[in-house]
Amino acid sequence: MSDFLSKFNKGNYDQKEEVKKQLRQDEKTEQLPVSQRKEQTERRPSSGPYITPEPEVSMSRRRKEEETEFDPTYKGKQKRKKLMILGGIVVSCIVGFFLYYQMTHVSVPDFTNKDVADARSWANENNLKVELEQKYDAKLAANKVIAQKQKAKSTIKKGSTLNLTASLGADPEEQLQLPDFMTMPKTEAEKWIKEQQAENISIIEEFHETEEAGKALKMEFTNAEVNKENYRRKDKLKLYYSKGKETYSKNITVPDFSKKTRTEVETWAKNNEIDVVFEEVTSADVEAGIVMSQGVAKDEKLAKKEQMTVTVSLGKGILVPDFSEYSMEDAATAVEGLNIQVKTIFTENIGYGQLVSQSVTAGTELTSKDDLTLKVVYSAGQPYIKDLRGTTVEGDLQKLFYDEFQSKGANINYQIRYVDSAEAKGTVVAMNIHGQYLPLNYTVYLDISLGNLSGEQKYGEPQSQGEDGSESE
Repeated sequence: MSDFLSKFNKGNYDQKEEVKKQLRQDEKTEQLPVSQRKEQTERRPSSGPYITPEPEVSMSRRRKEEETEFDPTYKGKQKRKKLMILGGIVVSCIVGFFLYYQMTHVSVPDFTNKDVADARSWANENNLKVELEQKYDAKLAANKVIAQKQKAKSTIKKGSTLNLTASLGADPEEQLQLPDFMTMPKTEAEKWIKEQQAENISIIEEFHETEEAGKALKMEFTNAEVNKENYRRKDKLKLYYSKGKETYSKNITVPDFSKKTRTEVETWAKNNEIDVVFEEVTSADVEAGIVMSQGVAKDEKLAKKEQMTVTVSLGKGILVPDFSEYSMEDAATAVEGLNIQVKTIFTENIGYGQLVSQSVTAGTELTSKDDLTLKVVYSAGQPYIKDLRGTTVEGDLQKLFYDEFQSKGANINYQIRYVDSAEAKGTVVAMNIHGQYLPLNYTVYLDISLGNLSGEQKYGEPQSQGEDGSESE
């Protein structure tokens, strides 16, 4: 019995403690917002019986509830708090989107009438590509922006493409009506060229002794097929205008050129724009190319474009001899310093070894600036034909007639006839003339063996022919 009571009292005590613990938990839960209260309720253990509090405990709870004061604005405050949080989130999203948009987009400037290079530079800085369309435009110079697809002050996403239309300048194929430049001052010509974008018309100024500055001198088309009537913008035209008369001060000091080289004088003259006239004379004492004298004395003053004379040595002169006084053998080495080429030719009226001609007249003095090659021709006498029978073959005839006759000026040729013969094929077996002198113009007739006969068959010579090739009795 005592054991039963002890168990009952212990269980009852435990149950009361559990009830108190649950009441305390319920009081805390009621002070929480509805959503959290629901969560707390769902967290309660599902296992085990729910213990109904005893009347004494319920009375205590009621007393506590009566003693607790609730804030009537609590729910409103919670609602406002939630709205503020929600508003903050929305504002943060808007600000974040705005910042993202600002970072990924850029405002497009107005590029019209500006250089394409400026647009490309801006596009590179903002990570944009440029797509360029070009067309001729007479109002805008080349590489100027005519229009843009993206309007000025609009935004464009970085990494996208900026579309521009650019000018190629005026159409080069367009025909222009040229004014009368010869009556137009230089300033008006420049203005017209700029307005018409006629960039292929160039103005060249040059000094002129009589025409005043700015006056037209001449116009020059570089293409012979182009004229004033068919001129197009792409054609080249040069306009020459006067710069007036050029005047110079005498402020150039003349140095002492004695013993200087001609090259040194030429360099000084070029650098100072002095017109130097060189006179060349032979000299046995002064080396070729060295200054012998000058027309303007040392330390005197000259102005640009003025003229002065400088005498330069040609070195020792070479006197051309009379080669009729030299033999053919000695002529080649007759004069030191000359390149003498000796040649012989056949003649009819000049004896063998006599001088026929020389390329430079005897007594001429040659200098280092002259051609020192001389051609001297001697007579080889009258041409003579040897007996070629039995010793010469057909293949040697070309060389023989050239070396013996034609190379020495004799117009001696040959004709051949093929005949039956026991001689070796190609051998000369007969000729109309041999062993005598020939005129300078002659044809030799030769019989050439076919080599088709056997034994010692006789073959008579052909009838002799005259100098003109006709047969003689």
